[in-house]
Formats: sequence, structure tokens, C-alpha cells
Amino acid sequence: MDGYKKITIRNDEEAFSLLRQAVEEELGNSPLDLSFDGWPKVEIRLDGAGYDSTITPDIAAAIVEMQAAVNRAYARLARGGLSARSLSLAEKDEIRLKAKVEKGSSLITIDLGKFGEVLSHDLVAKMTPEHLVIAVISVAAVAGATVAFKAFLKHRSEDKKVSVAAQQAVALSQQETQRLEILAKALKQNKELVAVKHDFDEVRNDILRGVGDAKTLSVNGVSLDHDTVKVVAMPKRVAADEAQLNGTYHILATDLRNPELVKLRVRRLQDEMEFLATFQDSSLDRTQVQQLQEAEWGRQPVFLSINALMLRGEVTKATVISVTPQPADNKQKDWRN
Repeated sequence: MDGYKKITIRNDEEAFSLLRQAVEEELGNSPLDLSFDGWPKVEIRLDGAGYDSTITPDIAAAIVEMQAAVNRAYARLARGGLSARSLSLAEKDEIRLKAKVEKGSSLITIDLGKFGEVLSHDLVAKMTPEHLVIAVISVAAVAGATVAFKAFLKHRSEDKKVSVAAQQAVALSQQETQRLEILAKALKQNKELVAVKHDFDEVRNDILRGVGDAKTLSVNGVSLDHDTVKVVAMPKRVAADEAQLNGTYHILATDLRNPELVKLRVRRLQDEMEFLATFQDSSLDRTQVQQLQEAEWGRQPVFLSINALMLRGEVTKATVISVTPQPADNKQKDWRN
């Protein structure tokens, strides 16, 4: 991009050096064009009988979950916290991952660099250079940096009976500890990044659960034996949690194409969480439906009582139960200007 300072990230060292500069506000105001060459990537190796040039169903499922985490990260950061279901097919195709299986080997490589570049290009006009680096490099690091996987394993192996060799494998060097401190500071500056990290921790757990009957599992060069993997892996949590998301909202859009099931795009004022909600046309009285329409047309906040299901910090289903107009003194000026 013309007029932009080109920066190419090739490894953990370059990534965390740039992230440190962003966290410490040393980058200045020159717009940046971020690109990635061989970083970040996730390399998975399963060693054991019958594991040459193959992807097992469990590892394939983990890769599918990685793609889902990528989609959610993109939606959160590039689309203002929307659900991944809001992404178009073209957007999903642009950030689609490809898993490469080395011929005659059990090595599976997933390159996340293209995703990082797409995310960067979508955010560059919306953020300062420092905020851009914090968002993009943090996502890339929690997704594919070796230190992220080691920190995850170290946390999971604490207070568990693992071998001395396993303890040594996940021990963090002084440099890695410093990198985690930099990353922690970055995550504090963008609330969406914490949810992204949680998503990729779930992916890491899925990879561990995919060990099957392999003798060893290695991820980005960090190798654990079968027994250790089984000890540190946690059961997969798939159930959504019920939640009450009552609060004051802006109505961003209304979809009336289905007269029996009205869809709303809403944004909660207290934290700017944005998601899709629905209600049966017969579930609200005509006065409440009119209040929703007036809130959208008049660009005014409205109090909604919402029953929801949450999974990994994301709203998977939301139903509007009731609508209450805001008092005049609580209404804000036009929020879209």
C-alpha cells in the first residue's frame, strides 16, 4: 500500500518485538502495512504406527474448530463484535485455512499468515498503528505462537502428575516469560482479545484430545508423550450457557422478511456487545413492536429483556422477551453521527 510502512513478520522474535513497541507506544503515527512470511503457523506431529501422511478424524475436528476460532476472531475485531454467522461466504473464503500434510510424514502444518494479513488490511483504516499492531499481532500470537502453546500446557499441567521430561518440555525460558508479559499487557487493551485467546485455548485442548493412540504429540516443536497428553487434556465443553442479557440497546437493523420471526441486530450500550436477536411476532404486543420500530427509526436507545444462550463468550441464540422505552432524560444524541 502506497504511503504505508511495510513490516514483514517472520517469527516469534519479530512479532513480540513489534508488539512490545506497540504496547509501550513507540511506533509513532506512520500507517503500517503488515505482512507475514511463515508466521504464525501451527505444526502438529503425531508419531506412532499408522500415522504417516494421515490426518485422523479427531485432528481434523480440531482443525475445523481452529477455523471456527479464526472466523470468530475476525468477526469480533473486523466486524465490531458480531457473531461469525454474520460473515459472508466471500469473507469466510478469504480467511479459510489450509492444512498441509507432508508427504511420507506425520507433520501437519496450518499457516495463519494469510488470516493475519486479511485482518490487518481490514483494520488499518480503523485504528492507530499501535492499536492495529496490538490487535493483529496479539491474535496471531494467541493463535499460533509457540509460547502461547507452552503457556497453555504449563497451566494445564500444574498440580497434575506429569513426568519430569514433560515439566521440562513446557518450562518457560526468561525470554518466553517476558513475551507472555508483553502479550498480557496487550490483551488488557482490547476486551475482544481475551475472548479470542479463550477460543484458541479451546482449540489447543482439541488438539490434545486428538492424540488418539499415537505415542507422542508435538505442536510447534513442543513434544509430549501419550500419557502426559491424556493427563493435561480436559473434557470438551460443548453445552451453551443460559444468560440474561437485559439492558439498554440500540437497534441497528430490523429484518422483517419473515413475518412470523422478526430479526434484530442490537448493540448493548454498556459494553457495545453486538449480536442478532429474534422474537416471534405474536410474542410481543403491538405497542412493544411499535416501540422497537420507533427506537430504530428515531435512533434512540430502548430497554430490552433478552433470554440468550452463550458459548465461548459468544451469543449463539437471543430472544427478545419484552421492550421498554427509555425515559427522555436517558436518551442520547444521535449515536450514528
